[in-house]
Amino acid sequence: MKNEICELIYNREIAKSTFEMAFRSENMAAAALPGQFVHLKVNEGLYPLLRRPISIHRIDKSSGVVAIIYHIMGQGTEELSKKQSGYIDVMGPLGNGFPIIEGKKCAVVGGGIGTAPLLEVAKNLSDCDAYLGFRNCTYKVEEFEKSCNKVYVTTEDGSVGYKGYITEQLEKYISEYDIVYTCGPKVMMKKVVDICASNNVECYISIEERMGCGIGACLVCACKIKEENGDWHYKKACKDGPVFNAKEVLFDA
Repeated sequence: MKNEICELIYNREIAKSTFEMAFRSENMAAAALPGQFVHLKVNEGLYPLLRRPISIHRIDKSSGVVAIIYHIMGQGTEELSKKQSGYIDVMGPLGNGFPIIEGKKCAVVGGGIGTAPLLEVAKNLSDCDAYLGFRNCTYKVEEFEKSCNKVYVTTEDGSVGYKGYITEQLEKYISEYDIVYTCGPKVMMKKVVDICASNNVECYISIEERMGCGIGACLVCACKIKEENGDWHYKKACKDGPVFNAKEVLFDA
């Protein structure tokens, strides 16, 4: 892991305030695993001081291109969205990714921006369905359709796909799966974890926590992890995760 000055290939808006950025790094593309993330320096100045952690969306090892998807949430991502050409300082790939387990019937379940890191998971599985939930728009659904047997889409307003929450669709078909991979809002992931636990389905989740250093030196991204005796302790999402077995994670009430 090291930071690298990477050529910016494109940075385009794919939905309201949601952008897809691609940069070239043969080293990162060769090393990256589904579910890992990169740490981006937003601009050349001192503010914003901290890098921004963003999950890897797409890896093209042949061309050395890595793509991410991010939503404008504040000053850092606002500045990031303005970059249209040149180079960008990237650290990565970082963290632990999703375990790719073959010979099982799998599903990826994503909500909003949490759908982004699940594409590479789906691409690396031979028997996979996708459950993609959005508020009032969709993006990249066609990419999942290329890699998955079935793709279920929901929007909260019913403008695309089924009206409602993606967990409602998962609950209908959960008995078909051996493993579920999920990323998205905590309330959605907790529901996915509960559905899987009730049906004895193995589940892996990608924790989306605020991060500072991205390499385990600070405690900004600490998350609660269960112990077998009922106690709990903290692990760092950036270094120990961001992917965990769902049985480990303790969601706050």
